[in-house]
Amino acid sequence: MLVALALTLWAIYCTYDGLGPFLIYAQRPLIAGSVAGLIVGHPLLGLLIGATLELAALGVYTYGGATIPDYQTGAIVGTALAAGAAGDTSAQVAIGLGVGLPAAILLSALDPVGKIITTALVHRADGYAADGNARGLALIHWISLVPWVAVRAIPTFLAALAASGGLVKDITASIPAGFVQGMTLAGSLLPAVGFALLLGMMELSRYWYLLLIGFVAFAYLHVPLLGIGLIGVAVAMLFVTLKRDEPALAVPETAEESEEDTVDPRLTKQDLRRVFRRYFWSSQISWNYERMQALGFAYSMEPVLRRLYPEKADYVAGLQRHLQFFNTSVLIGGPLILGSSVALEEAGTPKSAASTKVALMGPMAGIGDTVVFALYNSIIFTMGASWALQGSWLGPAFAAVMVLVPYALVRRWQFGFAYREGKRLAGHLAAGALARVAQGATVLGFVVLGGFIPSIVKVVTTLTYRQTTTVQGQPVTQAVAIQDRLDELVPFLLPVLVTAGVYLLTAKARLRPVWIIAIVVVAGVALGWLGWFAPSPPAKG
Repeated sequence: MLVALALTLWAIYCTYDGLGPFLIYAQRPLIAGSVAGLIVGHPLLGLLIGATLELAALGVYTYGGATIPDYQTGAIVGTALAAGAAGDTSAQVAIGLGVGLPAAILLSALDPVGKIITTALVHRADGYAADGNARGLALIHWISLVPWVAVRAIPTFLAALAASGGLVKDITASIPAGFVQGMTLAGSLLPAVGFALLLGMMELSRYWYLLLIGFVAFAYLHVPLLGIGLIGVAVAMLFVTLKRDEPALAVPETAEESEEDTVDPRLTKQDLRRVFRRYFWSSQISWNYERMQALGFAYSMEPVLRRLYPEKADYVAGLQRHLQFFNTSVLIGGPLILGSSVALEEAGTPKSAASTKVALMGPMAGIGDTVVFALYNSIIFTMGASWALQGSWLGPAFAAVMVLVPYALVRRWQFGFAYREGKRLAGHLAAGALARVAQGATVLGFVVLGGFIPSIVKVVTTLTYRQTTTVQGQPVTQAVAIQDRLDELVPFLLPVLVTAGVYLLTAKARLRPVWIIAIVVVAGVALGWLGWFAPSPPAKG
């Protein structure tokens, strides 16, 4: 029972961390599974399951609130159930993936339930805003977190209770060895899904040749992953230096803009800190289908509105103004828009604050999601998962630190910069810089992916063919390993072909990720069970 409660509390924190502060991005399966392994007393098991699911989830994010497989719960539940399974670690990992993947897919059906409940709550917040009731507004904002965590915490608790009994071990002991062998192969193929989905989001037709740099560095020069990352940084810096043709975002000019620099500051540093703290710790906990991030934005702005508008009617109008639809990247974009809105409200130009939000939230969402989620996250979590698959705790520790420090600093800098410089510089200069960052991150992403694909997608063929030759007049039959011939042709050819095949399913056949995962798992189980393919060559001798 204590383990079940601990896993449930961990699931609650993981959900919250992915909605608000992003301290270690615990919602990612690498982090969620690794800590779940510690809780159940099988740290290596949690590392391996979390890392495998992490690589399958690359490029899959809730852009615009889209529902995706619940990899967080899948990693926790899979680790909990696998810990009670029979067999060695490799067999337990196969069982964990066999449970975690279907659980992630099935539990995604509960995600809309939580969002629908939160959507109903935002209308109650409208009533509190109309009354100028700040406490009521804050209450609804924080209560909205409950349905988000409930749809993940309840299944986690029930699965953890089931894992505490001996039933799991009895069931898994009867699972055929061929299925375990097949799931092991499927687990090694799943990273191809994440890589393919990621490539589908990037400008592959423009930058495809950059993949060759990373591939050659790994396959032929044997450069480690960190070295490939450094090569990618060098190439990205070269691109950004030589090509500065990315346009800046345009922000509509308004008649009120000239007033913003002539108004004396009325806000204190404490007011600004309070606004940023609210946004940092709870920006998306009240996300809903109708207004998305609006309630979180209004909650963050409330201290400023209370200070600037002593008249209740003006205060109420400010709350209602910021309760309108709002959605952007919470890491790159949201703090910038928040700081700009605070500056414009202080300048007495509320219409400019509203128009700036509308003008910036779309473009900043595109830049922020690309730079942070599609590229930066994918790179650091791929490196972390790679180390975790080797049994090293450096993997999740590296990913957690690379989230905690940069995410906090970048958000704080954006907010302060936008507040100090106002609308013009925040809209034009920062956007142009971010556009160049986006281009550099894209280049870096392609170089790194070129090395990650052959190093992480593990598959070889165990098939052989026999050839008969005549030696001194006598026929001699030789068994030739097909994998040896493939390696002579191009090293790591099968991982590349598998990833390319999955990419075609995403880009050409346009199958949903759930179906692609199902195809890869079924194919992996079948081919592994038959013994035709494996994650690594069989031991010789």
